[in-house]
Amino acid sequence: MSVNWWCSAQKGPWSWTLQYYPGIWAAMIGLLIAYVYAIKRIGPNRVGPDEPVVTQKQVTAFGAGYVLLWVATDWPIGALGAGYLLTAHMIQYILYSLVVAPLLIRGMPPWMRELILEAPGVGWARYLVQRPLGAFIFFNAVLALTHMPFIADTLKPIQFGSMLMDVIWLIAALIFWASMAGMGSLRGDEAPETASGSGAKRVLYVIGITFLPTIPGAFFVFSEFPVYTTFEFTTRAIGDFSAKDDQVLAGLLMWVGTMPILMARLGMAFFHWSQAESRRAGQI
Repeated sequence: MSVNWWCSAQKGPWSWTLQYYPGIWAAMIGLLIAYVYAIKRIGPNRVGPDEPVVTQKQVTAFGAGYVLLWVATDWPIGALGAGYLLTAHMIQYILYSLVVAPLLIRGMPPWMRELILEAPGVGWARYLVQRPLGAFIFFNAVLALTHMPFIADTLKPIQFGSMLMDVIWLIAALIFWASMAGMGSLRGDEAPETASGSGAKRVLYVIGITFLPTIPGAFFVFSEFPVYTTFEFTTRAIGDFSAKDDQVLAGLLMWVGTMPILMARLGMAFFHWSQAESRRAGQI
């Protein structure tokens, strides 16, 4: 049995035999080691004497995001999404962008976010995190570009290309949700007079990412022919589930399947906005 280092589109027929992807395992183990090291070695030097390095809620959120990230990237979802089922590809994108990224951001204490954005070479990411509109545009530009047939069909068959797509999805989502968490302030400690405006913008941005994915979703549903050659000419992973049926289901997932997740996020944005308004009213 051949072992690839990352999930990518394969020419052979799909098999439910467990496949091993050492590159994914190495990346996930490295991420966990980095998180624990930062908490144990770096965090104590970056917080006040009475401030906890990390809370239990943050650890729980990071743990949930970490597990879901591994599930979405590794076999079988990662392998199916790389070249056999467009539906699995959409499940990956939804998990990365709307579930995993906000959980990981919630699991990072403010000092950890600052530490990452202080690293050399990530000034552009810091710029976007401090500018929610820029983060919003970047997030949706990545959605549009990575779902263009030419780009997807070029990257999916190459292991590095498939990995690059996964990484770009995750980075764009992390930048967007980090920006939403702080709305321009890395520590999330906005002044009362600006918190109201930030809350309103947060709601608008969440509404924006709720409706924009419906455009490619509707295109997939109503297209007469399969959009991606990678998924059109592969062997079928599930019986008589054709490429056209697969594309329709994937489109429906992107079109309406994301609504429950995004409505929950929108509810949280309204809740935080209401809290900010209450605090501001108490100081008038």
